[in-house]
Amino acid sequence: MSSTIRPGFIYDLAIRSKADGRILHIERGTPNRVPVEGLNDMANCYLKGSAAPAAFYIGLWTGSHIPNGDETAANLASMVSEATAYLQTGRLPLVLGTVANGAVSNAASLARFDMQGTATINGAFLSTVQAKGADTGKLASVVRFANPRTVDDTVYLEILTGFQFVSL
Repeated sequence: MSSTIRPGFIYDLAIRSKADGRILHIERGTPNRVPVEGLNDMANCYLKGSAAPAAFYIGLWTGSHIPNGDETAANLASMVSEATAYLQTGRLPLVLGTVANGAVSNAASLARFDMQGTATINGAFLSTVQAKGADTGKLASVVRFANPRTVDDTVYLEILTGFQFVSL
């Protein structure tokens, strides 16, 4: 994770060679947009006693959309195209480690997409639903990477993400 402390989700993206494990590209510390749907869900779960989601799942997207906070699980597909050319049958589970100092991440269990085709990845998102292409559940985070990255079946795409609370 980036050494700069920012509230919300932060993403690191690595593209790793399947042949020899070398990191071919890395982007660190890309901040996300927590859409209103995600903010409302967090407030409802923590402050109003609603049931928290059982899990979060990481998805990938292509397209020129710039996250603005209006994204929802129901409308994301009309704004971007979900990238699904990876071996796993669904979006990858976000496996978070221990919470410390108001922060938690998946550093011990990176989301590793085994790419199976060519795609240009512009960003990622967190959903409460695992199925590729699903438009149900809640959307907790949407991130656009600094530059689109073309990937193919010779690489793994790895995502490190975490959440940091900051008291102002």
